[in-house]
Amino acid sequence: MKKEKSNLSFCFKQSKGLRLINPNENLVEVYKKKSKSALNMLSSAIEKEELDWILDISYYAKYFIIYAVFMKVGIKSEIHDCTISALKHLFVDEEIISQDIYDELEKSKELRVSALYYDKDFGKEEILKRANKSSEFCLEVEQFLDKISEDIISQIRNKFELLKSKEDKNVKK
Repeated sequence: MKKEKSNLSFCFKQSKGLRLINPNENLVEVYKKKSKSALNMLSSAIEKEELDWILDISYYAKYFIIYAVFMKVGIKSEIHDCTISALKHLFVDEEIISQDIYDELEKSKELRVSALYYDKDFGKEEILKRANKSSEFCLEVEQFLDKISEDIISQIRNKFELLKSKEDKNVKK
């Protein structure tokens, strides 16, 4: 938990980290399409048993649909770790999105990074497990996205401002 808090603090300080923007329905649709496109490509990667690509594509399918949620509420983040940390603090901690969604995205990112940068082999079974959860993950998040209310958007934006103002006060001390 301490690590996540420091990540969020770090994210508020970065120029490409977390910041509020106006909600953007056009970008919501763009990221939904990107997620669906990744899911389509995932089928091909699975068919060809391209394990590295399966990890990448399944992660991005999940990441893009989560990022669509961020565009819906008006939060920009160009740093994946910041997006994932904000998902935890703004959505999961507020019981707006399930812990399972966060855990799955975090696990997918960890596997992707470990395979890409550290050439770790997780085995076909673990890779396919992540991939097989992708469609269900994206569908669940998209269903949430399609029915998110203005009240929820306000709640999330208020929590963002609260966390950011606490961080600003800590910096001034």
